[in-house]
Amino acid sequence: MMVKNNIENLREKAGVTVYELAKRCGFISVGRVLGKKISDAEDGKNITIESALIIYNELKKAGVCENFEEVFWLDDKNNNQ
Repeated sequence: MMVKNNIENLREKAGVTVYELAKRCGFISVGRVLGKKISDAEDGKNITIESALIIYNELKKAGVCENFEEVFWLDDKNNNQ
């Protein structure tokens, strides 16, 4: 199974940049906003459960989703076992 997401579409719907969403999520290290964390998540790379929940909560606050499953879901179409 693969974890799929709709972060990019929802972020654009909210009218925020990768940088702004990362800032709202608190993805900051040594005073620098880690926009790469959002970009990687949008690409399905290096996403932790904690980061997924933080991103979901910020998108929910922005009013572009209600349920976690609107942002992240499991897709088993590529798994033929």
